[in-house]
Amino acid sequence: MKFRIAVLILMMSLSASAQFSRLRNQPLYDKAPLHFGFHMGINYYNFNMDLKDLSKVEDIFAVEAEALPGYNINIISNLRLNEHLDLRFTPGFAATVRRLHFDLINPFTEQRVIATRQVESSYVQFPLHLKFKSVRIDNYRLFLMGGLRYTNDLSSKAKVVDDNLFKLKRHGGDYEIGLGADFYFEYFKFSPQIRAAWGLSNLLVQDGTLPVEAFDAIRNRAILINFSFE
Repeated sequence: MKFRIAVLILMMSLSASAQFSRLRNQPLYDKAPLHFGFHMGINYYNFNMDLKDLSKVEDIFAVEAEALPGYNINIISNLRLNEHLDLRFTPGFAATVRRLHFDLINPFTEQRVIATRQVESSYVQFPLHLKFKSVRIDNYRLFLMGGLRYTNDLSSKAKVVDDNLFKLKRHGGDYEIGLGADFYFEYFKFSPQIRAAWGLSNLLVQDGTLPVEAFDAIRNRAILINFSFE
């Protein structure tokens, strides 16, 4: 009899535990047509370089790009389209620094040197994404996302006359894809995500300086790691 009672208590405990594990935080959260939030993160911007045949370019032997970490912060506006699809508009700001290293002949000293150009960008961004969501399991779900982004570089030196600057155009466009997970807590939703971006527009400014002669085109390329709170 004691054994049966113990088994019964154990089964009741397991059942209660299973029911508790299926309790959902904010079960109606994804039914709302519109909600808001913000995300912040770090970025690693680099360049997608379309180089000329450097064997035919006088005084330039090689070009290397170096990515440095930056940061970004965005506001989230999320429109529910259906159970598994959202439209998201996330305007924000991103700051980043990149370096270009040129193996070239210095035109003043006629010596072969490594010349470095540091490119700083301060982007006002306007991304528009579609978010594809999996079925929610307890308090999490996975998602994929993709879309387009317009950028305005407030730090652009495109019109500055200075041969020591490597200049980028102010306006640009990218496309992005990414993945992540939504975690539902009692009072908010937390979503870590990783995205990749590739530039659609050629940012090269033809200013007649020697480093520019190495390129046919130069575009953005980036990895973004974001943490969202909604």
